[in-house]
Amino acid sequence: MSSTTTKVLAGCAVGCLLVVLALGGLAWMGYRWAQTAAEVIEAAERAEDQLEAEYGLVRDFTPPAGRVAGDRIEAFLAVRELMAPQRAALTESVEALAPAAGKSGAIGGLRAARAGIGMAPRILEFARARNEALLEVGMGPGEYTWLYWLTYIAWLGHPVDESLLNDIMEARSESDGSIQMHIDGMDFEHVEQLLRRDLEAMLRNLEVELAAHPEQAELKELVTSELAAIDADSSRVPWEEGLPEAFVVGLDPYRVRIEENYSPATNLFELLELDSGPHGVTLE
Repeated sequence: MSSTTTKVLAGCAVGCLLVVLALGGLAWMGYRWAQTAAEVIEAAERAEDQLEAEYGLVRDFTPPAGRVAGDRIEAFLAVRELMAPQRAALTESVEALAPAAGKSGAIGGLRAARAGIGMAPRILEFARARNEALLEVGMGPGEYTWLYWLTYIAWLGHPVDESLLNDIMEARSESDGSIQMHIDGMDFEHVEQLLRRDLEAMLRNLEVELAAHPEQAELKELVTSELAAIDADSSRVPWEEGLPEAFVVGLDPYRVRIEENYSPATNLFELLELDSGPHGVTLE
């Protein structure tokens, strides 16, 4: 996938992933799943390399001129459905970090610690499942990124930074503050910035494509105007006020299936890439 798309996800060059948890002055090292993590990382990176070799970088993708063909929506949904078990498992880990009614202090902290230990390998499995599903259905990472943004963010209106994990950790900090969490190497604001850059690059590809087709002059003007708005505001997400009708046509029959395969718990992990640098999940 694109080097301009975030390349941060719990990974380790030596083939292991270390989860360090500190709670009440105690620390636990998660080693039991190190061999499994190494195998998952290798499989995910192998698929990622193959995707880049076959389809190029995310920013190389040229979006369709308006309506998305039905077979490409079906391919996108096939990827989402193939990932469903891993999405459910990762969602379960995130939800388990929520403060439990009647459980606080050490008991609540231990429960969260167990959830944190289980979360890192599930992030890896999630990335592996996505990459292998893309290969299986014949979809590149650029097209997948475009359709994820188009359907979930631009059309259905899910915030680009929607995150159940962030909401849960904020709730914890406002309750007893007994445990806090961050994912080493992950900067969610940077993730959003890189997504915007990739989308801008894809829209510029589309602008060039449309310039060669005079009959698409109206759509080209819409794209050119939006690129000008992005140039004027570096924090702008494309068409944040709403998609032009040309891009929405044909999506409605798929609305239910698209929504069924969305999770606010995994949103911020959906477009992440593996990295060779050390990353981990830390709870304090």
